[in-house]
Amino acid sequence: MSFYILLAAISFCMFMSIRTLFAPEHENEKRVSLENLLWLAFLYGTIMIGFALIYLLFELQNYSVILEHGKRVSGDFFKQLVTASYFSTITMFSVGYGDIVPIGLGRLFAVVQAFIGYTLPAAFVVRTVIDFENIDREG
Repeated sequence: MSFYILLAAISFCMFMSIRTLFAPEHENEKRVSLENLLWLAFLYGTIMIGFALIYLLFELQNYSVILEHGKRVSGDFFKQLVTASYFSTITMFSVGYGDIVPIGLGRLFAVVQAFIGYTLPAAFVVRTVIDFENIDREG
């Protein structure tokens, strides 16, 4: 029971922290718009899914671009899709865990994806600043 209470309390604290991004400091002033956050989330999602499908297509054509624990990704279509999606997500948000590694042409795709993953936050900040400037001009 205490596990669920702690899980709920931690989740609530995280939610409230994220919520402060959208709470106005002053009336009619928000730090980040929900529209920008959704834009960023959909952009990340689209890129992650796109790269996952690229990795999957190569694997389905028997051209290995990722290795799982040193071996080719095996299993049915769904398992390969999950593995490619996991690798794509980890590549986008970090440098990886090491359980799945790119090889061959997969390295190039992983570098491009990692670069995009690291530059998107900057694009998000620029877009937010531009939105603030537009609001200041209108107000």
